[in-house]
Amino acid sequence: MKIKSLVSLFVLCAAGASAEPRGWGLGLGVFDEDFGLHARKDFNLGEERQFDIVLQGGLYNQNKWTGRFDADFHYVFFPASTFRLYPLVGVDFALQSKSNRFGVNLGGGATVELNAATRLFIEAKYVAGDWDGYALTAGIYF
Repeated sequence: MKIKSLVSLFVLCAAGASAEPRGWGLGLGVFDEDFGLHARKDFNLGEERQFDIVLQGGLYNQNKWTGRFDADFHYVFFPASTFRLYPLVGVDFALQSKSNRFGVNLGGGATVELNAATRLFIEAKYVAGDWDGYALTAGIYF
C-alpha cells in the first residue's frame, strides 16, 4: 500500500507543476482480450517536452462493464521529433459493479505526429496489482 500511495502522490504532484495541456485522444483498447473504448488527455512538462503526464479513462466489456482510470508518467525519447518513444509508469484504478481495484502500470508506447494538431498513438502496458493484466491501446489525438 505504501508504494501505491507514493506513486499516486508523485503523479499528482508532477501533474500540477507547470504542465502544458496538449490535445485529447480517442482510441480502442484491449485489456486481457476484452475490448473497450479509451479517451486520454496529455500534459507536457519541461521546456523540451521531455516528460508527459497522461490521464486516461476507458470502458471495457469484461463480463460486466468495467471503468478503468489511469494516470501515467512518460519519459519521452526524441521529444523534438515527429516520432516520440517513451517508457511509462503509473497507477490504475478499475471499477466493476461494486468492486474497486488498484494497480501499478509499467509499459511503453509511441506517438507519430501527422501535423500540428493530429498524432497517432500506440501503447502497451502491464497492470500489476489487484487485477493483473496486459493492456494495448491505439488511437488518434486531435
